[in-house]
Amino acid sequence: MLKARLGILLTLLLGAAAISGVSAQAQNFGGAFQRKQIVLVRKLPPTGHIDGSTFTVNVTGAGMGDVAEILKSTIESIVVANDPRLRSVTAVEHPDAVINCQVTTYSQPAPQVTSQQGISFGKKPAAAEQFTHITGLMTANFNAQDVRAGRSIAANTVTTKFDQSFPVPPPANASAKPSLGGILSSHIPKIPGATQGGGGDKPGDEDKPPTPAELKNWLIQTTALAISSHLVNTSEQVQVLLATGGGLDEADKLMAQKLWSRALEQLETMPPFPQPEQDAYRLYDLGVVNEALGYQAEDVAKARKDLQEAAIDYGKAIDAKPDEKNFLQPQTRIDTALAHYKTLGDQMAQSASAAAAKASAPAAADALTNADVISMVAAKLDEANIVDTIQHSSAVNFDLSAKGQIDLAKGNVNGRIIAAMKAKARAQP
Repeated sequence: MLKARLGILLTLLLGAAAISGVSAQAQNFGGAFQRKQIVLVRKLPPTGHIDGSTFTVNVTGAGMGDVAEILKSTIESIVVANDPRLRSVTAVEHPDAVINCQVTTYSQPAPQVTSQQGISFGKKPAAAEQFTHITGLMTANFNAQDVRAGRSIAANTVTTKFDQSFPVPPPANASAKPSLGGILSSHIPKIPGATQGGGGDKPGDEDKPPTPAELKNWLIQTTALAISSHLVNTSEQVQVLLATGGGLDEADKLMAQKLWSRALEQLETMPPFPQPEQDAYRLYDLGVVNEALGYQAEDVAKARKDLQEAAIDYGKAIDAKPDEKNFLQPQTRIDTALAHYKTLGDQMAQSASAAAAKASAPAAADALTNADVISMVAAKLDEANIVDTIQHSSAVNFDLSAKGQIDLAKGNVNGRIIAAMKAKARAQP
């Protein structure tokens, strides 16, 4: 009897492995043994700049325990770690900048247990499998002010959400016959670092639900990083899943080696898969490559272009297969990055425009005018000196219309001086 049961179990495991081997050839994110992921270094430029060298952080939020105090210290640590010229001081020390935050929402409900139909093997329905559903929500408003200049540095509302389900392991003394899903989860060892939900953006062990303390820490850390990213350059490591199967594996190898340009060429030159829901995974991988290129770009315009391409790729993947949950989080991540780079690009354009206007302002102010020439004549400067001044002036702004020349004549400006004015005006670019 024992040998018979072991034989049945072995048959089930081999069958599952065969099924897994077949599915690995299709486009997907793989099972426990096939799942691939890489780490992207997500670099975000700030949307504002703290002038000076000191700042203080104020956080309010009634009825939330120590959340406000932990958020305050976390923001201080992140800002200082990413910009060594800055240091945190108290309000009485007259800081150069003040970061005011208000935690408006903090929710960490008790876990909910839900049931889903297990995978059946044969005619008999499999037993339902239980999942632990964990959620968390934190919302905070912030406004950073330059105290000396009396201006706003950056302001925004940050929302951090956690929403994920984790399978409940069967009890050790369970007497019921296990379903295929139960057999696989109980007898196949987990691969270290394997993820359930598509990235390194969740607290605690990737295969286990976070403890209340881990979830609280994750919500606060993520919110603090989002706020700080508006004020200093930030760098964050993000675990990203890669789509596999059906010819995508070669590009995955290149991405694992961070050979982004070669991976981009591989994915762009390979023929699209015949079905939209299959090609969605190729488009997703294209999004990953373009996102990585955007983060490593030195030029802001190039970074924006690559990130916009990534957003388009992720959007097309979602349109082709809306029920693939692993497509959704990257789209949110890329939208945030694009907002940062757009703000930075707009600020750079405004600065360039202001600098150009400032550079041209002195030239316009110093330009020689009709009134200047009339004044020189009235001061009885000799004609030669007046003509020489006109010829060597860095800029002129003469009115040489009929009315302008009549006014010059009324001011006793003779024809030779007016001729010199016309020659200079024609020669000026």
